[in-house]
Amino acid sequence: MKDYYTLLGVKPTASAAQIDAAYRGWMQKYHPNVRATQQGLDRMRELNEAWRVLSDSAQRAGYDRARAEGAVYQPPTAPATPRAGAPSVVADFGAPRRKGGSCLVRLVVVAVFLFAVGIFLWGLNQEVNFAAWWERTQNEISAFIPLSSPNQTFSAQSDVPPTPDPRCRNGCETPPPGCVVKGDVEPDGEQYFYLPNDEGYGSVRVEISKGDRWFCALTDAQSAGWTRKAPTETPPPSPPPDAFTTNLPRRSLVVCADHAALRQGPGADYPEVASVANGGRVAVTGVNGEWSVVNMDTGAAYIHTTLLCTPTRPPQPATSAVNANGETATPFAATTNSPIANAARAFKYPAPQLLEPTNGARYWCTRDLVLTWTLAAPALAPDEYFLVESKPHERERWTALSDWTKGTTVTLSPNRGGGSCDTVWWSNTGAYQWRVSVVRGNKEVPEYLSPFAVNDVIYAK
Repeated sequence: MKDYYTLLGVKPTASAAQIDAAYRGWMQKYHPNVRATQQGLDRMRELNEAWRVLSDSAQRAGYDRARAEGAVYQPPTAPATPRAGAPSVVADFGAPRRKGGSCLVRLVVVAVFLFAVGIFLWGLNQEVNFAAWWERTQNEISAFIPLSSPNQTFSAQSDVPPTPDPRCRNGCETPPPGCVVKGDVEPDGEQYFYLPNDEGYGSVRVEISKGDRWFCALTDAQSAGWTRKAPTETPPPSPPPDAFTTNLPRRSLVVCADHAALRQGPGADYPEVASVANGGRVAVTGVNGEWSVVNMDTGAAYIHTTLLCTPTRPPQPATSAVNANGETATPFAATTNSPIANAARAFKYPAPQLLEPTNGARYWCTRDLVLTWTLAAPALAPDEYFLVESKPHERERWTALSDWTKGTTVTLSPNRGGGSCDTVWWSNTGAYQWRVSVVRGNKEVPEYLSPFAVNDVIYAK
């Protein structure tokens, strides 16, 4: 059985006005004058049949009963003379049009044409701006004619008929509940609208006397010809902390600092989730830059690698073992804790060693700073580079130079800022720290392949 509601694109609870509006919309698309194809004619016959049944209360009741019971519904034969349908609608498109017109009508058409030509020639002689005149005429007409009406039709290109309730499609003076889009007319006449999350939304007042309006949706304001004033772009989500983590074999390490903080992510800006006392053991399963990944029951946590040490071996009992020469063997002594950052077992390379500037060196703002370092390792891989970073001594976050390098020397020129220490590497005088490491991957969030050797440098004007 045909689903007439689906054919017209309406709900089974649609009113007669909604059914008529939907029928008008589909007629605009499938009318033979618009789409004179066999497929279009077949589609139009189905729409005619659906409209005849649903627009008649008695037939619609019988159809709804058959539809609910799953029975076959046979619509009655279409009447020879179609009953009155929706405004500006002819239900049976197969009927030929009546030929109208008379000599009087033709004379009126010719007179209007000659009058229009005369106006056009007069305008050319008077240098009239027809575009401005037409726009002014439209504004005057729109002041007396409503901007929208429930019986307003839509273009033939539209596939979906408009809803009978305009819902501020062309703007409302008093917004219905939930309609919070503000339309603001500026002094130069430009029409802009604001969404609740746009910058300046709170300061906009909807003054009806100035032409301001309310809208229910962004599409309503756009279809009415208004422009969005200050769109707020949604920032892309930051990558998860584990996006740049290098997995390592699980190792049990010892915390060699008082109350070492475990954080949610690889950085001091992340919240602290736990604290481990000096001597406590943690299970490390990876490394993310200068932070080690700790496996916990509640998930992964991060601890600074410099706070971890390798565990000591337990002392062996002093037994009187005798070697082959008859000498007594010396008992094995316990080893001392070794910081992971210095042992560099979690990294591919050891820490590059800064040769210049030396630790504690003093520089001034008009002197170039030349950093030189060495790396006790083979040549770097094609996707690996050196990264130079600096920061004020009292801060946590490091600032990286814009370019990575394959060399072991870089020259910084603070006098590019007029000798005032205001270049991209420092903003004022004082104590700064510099470090060099081996990195690869994304320059925004690099993957560190070596620990760090930090040198302090003092800047003065």
